This record gives sequence, C-alpha cells and structure tokens, in this order.
Amino acid sequence: MKIGAVSLGWTGQPLSQVMDEIAAMGGECIEINGRPGLHAGLILDAGNGAQVRNWAAAAGLSISAISGYCDFAQTDQAALAREVERLMIACRTANALGVGVVRAFSGDLKPGLALDAAWPWLVAGMQQAAHQAGPLGVTLAIENHGRLLNDGPALARLIREVGASNVGVTLDTGNFAWAGHGPSQVRVDFDAVLPHIVSVHVKDGVWPDVVGSAPAVFEFVPAGSGQLPLAAWLKTLAERGYLGAVCSEYEGGGDFRDGTRASIAYLKAIS
Repeated sequence: MKIGAVSLGWTGQPLSQVMDEIAAMGGECIEINGRPGLHAGLILDAGNGAQVRNWAAAAGLSISAISGYCDFAQTDQAALAREVERLMIACRTANALGVGVVRAFSGDLKPGLALDAAWPWLVAGMQQAAHQAGPLGVTLAIENHGRLLNDGPALARLIREVGASNVGVTLDTGNFAWAGHGPSQVRVDFDAVLPHIVSVHVKDGVWPDVVGSAPAVFEFVPAGSGQLPLAAWLKTLAERGYLGAVCSEYEGGGDFRDGTRASIAYLKAIS
C-alpha cells in the first residue's frame, strides 16, 4: 500500500504546491480531485497530463486516482447521458495521466426520487460508463458517499447488478458512520464492500452518543484518534492482497493540514 492524501482539502491552491505539501507530510501518493478549477490555475484534462505527471515526479508522488463526479439518479436519458459524459472527462484525463482508477458516485438524493425508483438509472448509468471506461484502461471506483446510497450491502448489490469487471469501490472509511450507521452496522458495511475495494479514503471519528437504533451522530477526528478500527481494516485489506492507495481525506475540526499530517503519520505507522 502507498499512503497519501486526496487533494480536495487544498481547494484553491495550485496543484504543484499541493503535491509538495503532501510529500513534505510523508505522503507517497495523491488522489487528484478533477473538479474543474478546484486547483488554482488548472483545468485538469487530457491536454495537460504531461505537466501534471512532471509535478508529481518532482514531488516524488505517484498519482493513485482521479476524483470524478457524476449523478446517475436521473429520470430521463438525456440527463443520464450528460452525467456519463461528465464522468468520462475524468476517465480520459486519467488515461492521459496513466492512472487506472477514477472515483465515481452513484447518485444524489432528490425530493420525490426514492432509491427504488432511482435504482435502474444507477445501474444503467454505471453500465454505460464502465463500457466507455474499459478501453481507456480505467476502473470506476464508486464511493460510499451522500445520502442516497451510503450502505455497504446496497453498494455491493449495485456492483453485482452492473456486472462489469472494471467497477469497484472507493471505500471512505468514515462515510458509513457519517450517514448515520452505528458501530455494528459499519462493520457490516465494511464486510459487504471488502471484495470490491480498489481505492481507500481514510477518515476517522467518534460517536458521542449511540442510543438504540437511532441514527448515530459521528464527529470526524484525525486518523488513529477515533473509534473506527482502521488498523484492523487495513490489515484485512493487506491479507487480501490489496496494493492500492490509502489516502487521508481529513474533514474534521481544527487545522486541515495538522489533521492531514497526523493522519498520514498514523497510516504510515500501521501500514
């Protein structure tokens, strides 16, 4: 495994400087957020792949993934096609960078659109995207994100129904708990997605109060100072032969850089 960070927290900062900071924190890799204009002075696309590769090489980092964006919870084919194309922009960029993983989303919660109604659209969108990403050498890694589909068994079911070998999971270690799952359900979530994990974002946190079956409030803290079994999860991944990236994505209180630095140090110590 390589330890690093996701670039999202450095919104507004030039990407070359982000890479230098991650390297100075002891990071070995970076997942680059592909949102247009997120990093000052850069619209990340296939045309500037050589420059981005040079920045990474100068910092001594490997590029583990591109964070793509998409929302397949749609209700008409034209909207779905636009979302597939939005994800393909990230996939073409990944191809130009020689990167084999693109983070994807399933879809966002919308008024009047329940998961059951959105489900066929999620499957169809991911199947179309996987078909186009395959020739680019890209695996789509669906993150457990948001409120519509942030559940391990449901996410594993989606991957089975999509039925594409180049579709897996970006495990965000804190997002199941953020979505309201308590400790026992988070363990179920991890076990469900474990066979499909191709990329990892690390968050840690604490449940201040877990009462019965009520949705659990979860507060983010630096990796290693919370209640998630991060060391056990990484050990399980290693035993299964996982060789991918493990990237801090600190979203807790206090200084972002301090939280990221502490998280990277902890992850390197246990990996």
